[in-house]
Amino acid sequence: MIDNKELKKEKDYLKTVLYILNKEIEKSSGKVADLNDDLQDEMKYAWDATNRLSDVEFTYAIADIHRRSYSRNTIADKLKNYRRMIKSAYFARFDFDDGEDVLPVYLGVATLENDECFYVYDWRAPICGMFYDYEMGEASYVTPNGDEIKGKIVLKRQYKIEKDKIIEVFDTNMQIIDDILRQMLQENTNGKMKNIVSTIQKEQNKVIRKNDVDVLVVSGPAGSGKTSVAMHKIAYILYSLKDKINNSNVLILSPNDIFSNYISNVLPQIGEDNVYQTTFMDYVKTFLTEYKVSGNLTDVYEKIYGKTRDVVYNSIKLKFSAVYLHLIEKYLEQIREEVLGIKDIVVDGKVIIEKDYLKKIANEFDSEGISYLKQYQKIVEKILLHTTIKTQNNKNILAKMRKNLQISKIKPKDLYNRLYSNRDDFVNLIEEIYNIVGTSKQNRFTINELTEIFNYTQSNINKGIMPYEDVSAYLYFKNRLIGSNAQNQIKFVMIDEAQDYSLMQYKIIASIFKNANITLLGDLNQNIMPFSSYKNFDSVLNIFAEAREKIRSESMYLSKTYRSTTEINSFAKTVVADSPLYNQIERHGDPVLVKKLTVKDKYMILLKDALNLKNQYKSVAIITKNQAETDEIKKYVIDKKLQSSVKVYSKRDKTFNSDKIMVMPSYLSKGLEFDAVIVSDANDKNYTLEERNLFYVVCTRALHKLNIYYTSKPSELIVNK
Repeated sequence: MIDNKELKKEKDYLKTVLYILNKEIEKSSGKVADLNDDLQDEMKYAWDATNRLSDVEFTYAIADIHRRSYSRNTIADKLKNYRRMIKSAYFARFDFDDGEDVLPVYLGVATLENDECFYVYDWRAPICGMFYDYEMGEASYVTPNGDEIKGKIVLKRQYKIEKDKIIEVFDTNMQIIDDILRQMLQENTNGKMKNIVSTIQKEQNKVIRKNDVDVLVVSGPAGSGKTSVAMHKIAYILYSLKDKINNSNVLILSPNDIFSNYISNVLPQIGEDNVYQTTFMDYVKTFLTEYKVSGNLTDVYEKIYGKTRDVVYNSIKLKFSAVYLHLIEKYLEQIREEVLGIKDIVVDGKVIIEKDYLKKIANEFDSEGISYLKQYQKIVEKILLHTTIKTQNNKNILAKMRKNLQISKIKPKDLYNRLYSNRDDFVNLIEEIYNIVGTSKQNRFTINELTEIFNYTQSNINKGIMPYEDVSAYLYFKNRLIGSNAQNQIKFVMIDEAQDYSLMQYKIIASIFKNANITLLGDLNQNIMPFSSYKNFDSVLNIFAEAREKIRSESMYLSKTYRSTTEINSFAKTVVADSPLYNQIERHGDPVLVKKLTVKDKYMILLKDALNLKNQYKSVAIITKNQAETDEIKKYVIDKKLQSSVKVYSKRDKTFNSDKIMVMPSYLSKGLEFDAVIVSDANDKNYTLEERNLFYVVCTRALHKLNIYYTSKPSELIVNK
């Protein structure tokens, strides 16, 4: 704590800030009201006078409406931020000595300026980066103009403010900041994800303010703050590039709707409206009108981690693998000459252009990575130019040439269906790919299994149905043929749980977001899509490099985890094999409980434990392996009339509700965190050694308490732990 004299100064400063805030709120409210009235008058005038105004006058009237609307929205945004600041005006301060003056810099979620005096700086301002990057002593920052300002930090201070009350205030150094962070982490989580502006760490701040690359990979262990950092990065981009990017230019690709809802409070808490959040499939299926899409990612996970190993499972396993990407590429290669119309060009019985010459030209354009349709257009353009010169612009020959060069309309659906028109050709193509990539015999499908996959897929596409696992392959195939629907309005894309995307999906993303900055967030130890796994993100970065010229990319690693207690983290580290080294905030709690259950009493004990934990913690989850197990608990909950205390989740649910005990399958828990987690049945059949990543995900959802139950024999992942 600071002394009483200094505390009085701080209280006086808070009073001053609140006085100015209220004045600004009053002034901005009046401006918004006046501009609303002006807008209504302008719109009424433009509507009533439509028939009397000339085109030029009407254009000016509409432009004036847009100008006033922009002004109104700008002031309204400021007003929202001022009202947020009334609840907590600022959270930190540092004093910067530039050699001439000592400038006190107060950090808040927005800027408060009056008569050219800054009372509170937005935490995203360049000068505020020093608070996160430096301890006391030498420090510097770069202005928007590129000038480096050097000096010293001579004071660092943090606050907990509630309206007009300073609840806590203390001068900080690195040790105290760790203590504050540890204290905050010991608190129970209150529902959805919260902002971390007051506790952003140095390595996290570097990621947030990293703005000089096209593709950024941010990796780190569970609980390292990847998602929180990315949300603050979005807020930083919207602030620092506000003249170029607004909320409608930003897209978040989430693993599921529950996760989207879980993170939905972060941006509003730090002064920005929410941006568009959706899943990869919900976004891209708008480009797929030829088929009806069947199923979603949750269905895929349910099949992978369910108990049946049927043709659907094998279809998913094949189509999420690199083998299937090679198959699509090989098939495209096979049909290329046909699609591009590469053949001898004959006019009046005479070969004007030989097939080999056409092929040579086509190969030049193929290396440019453009669609077959674009390649065809360029081939025609070059051949006609060549013929014009050769025939001295003979219009008769040119007309016949154009007719000969015409190809039928490229129909991706028909061409894709042809891939599944002949079983032997399909099986032979897969076998050829196996040989090319060197797939071992034990990892190959048998001819009978490939036949089953062929028949299953053929039956679906003949009915106009496209299973989830086929969507990425078809869209990639379609993009290669006729080009992608480039989403040029999207300028920043954040992809969470990036390790679960297939290379085929990344090829689609690279083709439709060619002008966007992309941030990938991932942890290879949390990859639960076993058929598309890769050892690192280099192969992903290579895909983006192929899609763009002179691409700038970089990988950053968050080396510290903050979520779980030391006991939970230590347990989780033993689950994953060959995990990269990472540090953790030392925060001790209860030992991890591993306990055997009888099948008969399993659900009774799980729910009893959860109800007891709910008396101590705000958020409690029972995490099952799959939906089938979740549904069994649901039957018990209904039978015992526990619906008022327990929420059982399925793929149809979209909201995160910590008011009740949450029961959900493992894959729906990705990215979420809970005060207490109960693992419902970690026996040797439910979590095998091959499923260590899934078990790691489940265990690392817990902040303070982790209770693991099993029936029969425990999983090898927890034996002797």
